[in-house]
Amino acid sequence: MKSSGAKKASITLPSELEKALKRLAQKEHRTLSGVIQEATRYYMNVRRFEAIQSELAIKALQKGVKSEDDVEKLIHELRASK
Repeated sequence: MKSSGAKKASITLPSELEKALKRLAQKEHRTLSGVIQEATRYYMNVRRFEAIQSELAIKALQKGVKSEDDVEKLIHELRASK
C-alpha cells in the first residue's frame, strides 16, 4: 500500500526476525516495507484498543460493574426501561 507523504526510516531488527519477515513478504508477494507497515498499524490498533479498554474498565468499576453478570443485568435493566 503506497501512502502519500511516506518517509523512510532506518530500523534495527534481530537477524532471525528480519529473515522471518522477508520469508513472509516473499510468500505473500509483498514488500518487506509493506509487511512492516501492516504489523506497525496492527500494533498501534491493539495498543489503542487496550487503552480504551483500560479507561472503560475504570469507569465500569466506578459504576459497580465487576463481572459479565453485572453487564447482563445492566443491559436487561436498560432494555426494560425503554
